[in-house]
Amino acid sequence: MVSWLTVCVSPGPADVHFLWEKNGRKLEVCVPTQTHALPDGRALVLSWLRDALRESAEYRCSVLSWAGNKTSRVRVTVTRLEATQQERWTRELASWRAVAGEHDRMMQSWRKAWESCNRDAL
Repeated sequence: MVSWLTVCVSPGPADVHFLWEKNGRKLEVCVPTQTHALPDGRALVLSWLRDALRESAEYRCSVLSWAGNKTSRVRVTVTRLEATQQERWTRELASWRAVAGEHDRMMQSWRKAWESCNRDAL
C-alpha cells in the first residue's frame, strides 16, 4: 500500500473552493482546506488530500470561483507493492525447505553407500 499526499494551492477571489476527484469520481471525504485573506481582498486557499493506494489512480483538483475554474491533474502510478512481512517469511521458508530437502536426499544417499560398504566388509 502506498501513502500519497496531494496539495492544491490557489490565490484568487474570496469565494474560491475546491472539488477533489479520484479516478473521475467526486471524493465525498472531508478534505482539509485553509484560507488566508490577502491584503488586496483576494484569498490564498490551500487544500490537501492524503490517500492510501493499492493500485494506480488519477487525482483531479478543481479550483472553482466566480472568476473561473482551473483543474490540476496528477497520476499516481503504483509499480510494485512491497511484499508484506508474511510474504517475505513464506518465500524464505520455502527456500530453506528446498535446501533441507536436498540435504536430506544427500544424507540418504550417503547412508545407502555407508550401509553398502558395511555389508561388503562382512
